[in-house]
Amino acid sequence: MEIAPGVHSVPVGKGPFMGFYAPNVYLVVGKQAAFIDSGYGDEPAVQARLDYLKGLGGPKLAYIVVTHAHRDHIGGAMGIRAAAGGQVVAHAAEAAAARDLYSVELDRTVGDGDALDLDGVALEVIHAPGHSPGHICLLIRGNGILFSGDNIPGAGTTAIHPPEGDMGVYMDSLRKVLTFDIKVICPGHGPVMRDARRKVEELLQHRLEREGQVLDCLKRGRGKVAEMVADIYPELDYRLYGAAIGQVQAHLLKLEQEGRVVRQGQEGYALK
Repeated sequence: MEIAPGVHSVPVGKGPFMGFYAPNVYLVVGKQAAFIDSGYGDEPAVQARLDYLKGLGGPKLAYIVVTHAHRDHIGGAMGIRAAAGGQVVAHAAEAAAARDLYSVELDRTVGDGDALDLDGVALEVIHAPGHSPGHICLLIRGNGILFSGDNIPGAGTTAIHPPEGDMGVYMDSLRKVLTFDIKVICPGHGPVMRDARRKVEELLQHRLEREGQVLDCLKRGRGKVAEMVADIYPELDYRLYGAAIGQVQAHLLKLEQEGRVVRQGQEGYALK
């Protein structure tokens, strides 16, 4: 569907289980076009994106911009490129993962502040790491539309898994996004958000509240990660247990880097 003039959402498939959304892929059209993310690499998903592009009259595909090198965002890149052309683009810090994990060779790397010109529409690159080292968002300044990848999800929160993920860096990225004039967020998963600034502020506040819960556990002598997960997520779906461990570890590493906690043995932490 068309979200705004020249901005299309091309959803395919379902999430892995209830509460999870399938990856979103967007098509931005000027005189040329760009896919933002490519979804999974299975043939039906790739073909659905190609059919949508063809249904618009086949504007020349200039770019396949990958917000970060995770399978649900980069998996379809080579299939789309083989069929429709276009350069596969990502941040330089994602190049090794793209190549080594998914056999995707980038045609072009970009950095913070770069722009991709679609001959009438410009996509500005915002380096927003934390979920991954080279995660980027893309901004159309003229209408304030931000393509946020996994930096700002449409529902729930972003998974931060050390060592690739860094909670402190992620929170700084959220603060960075707030310095831009954003009006609409098109996330990598979940629905489009039109109260953009409020959403980012809510995510920041959530992280601060979760950090407070971790510190409270430590004050009560609950210094092992498993103990914290049990206290903070008392009704956790077992399928999310690994993700919850990752979130607690990410907060602890941030607090350790800030000199607020110290390790005790191999599994424990304590207030400094």
